[in-house]
Amino acid sequence: MRKILAFLGLSGLFLSLLACDQLIFTQATLAPSTTLSTTTASTTVSSTIPMTTGSTVSTDTSLTLSYDDYNDLINQLADMIREEIGDDIDQYMNYPGTGIAQDDSVYQEIYAEVEARLRSELLDPDIIGLDLDSIQQKLLEVAGIAERSVVGITSYLDQTGQALGSGVIYKYDPETNIYFVITNHHVIEDGDNFKVVFYEGSRVTAHRLGYDSDVDVAVLYFLGEALPIELIVSQLGDSDEATPGEIVIAGGNPRGYNFYGSVTMGILSGVDRNVSNPDVLYLQHDASINSGNSGGPLYNLQGEVIGINVLKYASTDIEGMGFAIPIDQIKAMLTELEVGAPVA
Repeated sequence: MRKILAFLGLSGLFLSLLACDQLIFTQATLAPSTTLSTTTASTTVSSTIPMTTGSTVSTDTSLTLSYDDYNDLINQLADMIREEIGDDIDQYMNYPGTGIAQDDSVYQEIYAEVEARLRSELLDPDIIGLDLDSIQQKLLEVAGIAERSVVGITSYLDQTGQALGSGVIYKYDPETNIYFVITNHHVIEDGDNFKVVFYEGSRVTAHRLGYDSDVDVAVLYFLGEALPIELIVSQLGDSDEATPGEIVIAGGNPRGYNFYGSVTMGILSGVDRNVSNPDVLYLQHDASINSGNSGGPLYNLQGEVIGINVLKYASTDIEGMGFAIPIDQIKAMLTELEVGAPVA
């Protein structure tokens, strides 16, 4: 009986509130100053909605809703349902012999039905194509991976610092208890000993394995004994599948350790870019990178490394042109670059 009533409530919602030719959802966001602002863009979707009886309803009216996020939108719709059919439900729930508990369980079922219907018919990815809550969650997850997987690398000649850059942990061997790190060759080329620095400031000694100066890639390793933090291995993705327009996140230490563990977001601007190196066709992106980001990873939204940041164009006339070595090219070199690593 509750399911029947829930569907009746859902029908009531779409008949009286959502059965219209246009639904205009205006996304409201809070600026850093906490001033509520509304974006200039709005989304218009068709709403000829099939009902549970198989009929359709279409009118010339429209409904405009301003909402902070997806859940706020759902709550507004649920409140409308309650206002529209709440008295009928209350009367039914109080009718002798119905056997329905006198609580809000029926409303909760209607809420669930509305949310499922809204997701499938009004927030279809082909119509709107962007779930802000989902994107935000993915960004948080990637930032969490970067915090414990992206490291700082300081190169020394004897005791004199030579260079500071970034790297990413891409492999852990439990038999030898060693971690492997990808970075750029130019970060370590002038040094003879190296320190890997973690996000909370601790550091360990790292050892150089292989490198390729033409591609500008190098591999270091360090022992995992008595580490002060728990580390995460970043999965290597598939740069051949990278598509211009997809969101990317750069991790690293721009301008050194005062800005350790920075993550910046952009989009992949292009692939197979011929810049200045005949040995590499780069991934181009507009995530902010600066001196110190060299050797750091370029992530996709799945938290996979699709490139290693290496250079950028910089001048008063150029903005947002960073370049990364495609990870597929590096993956093909790793067996050779890892030669000399400790074995069990």
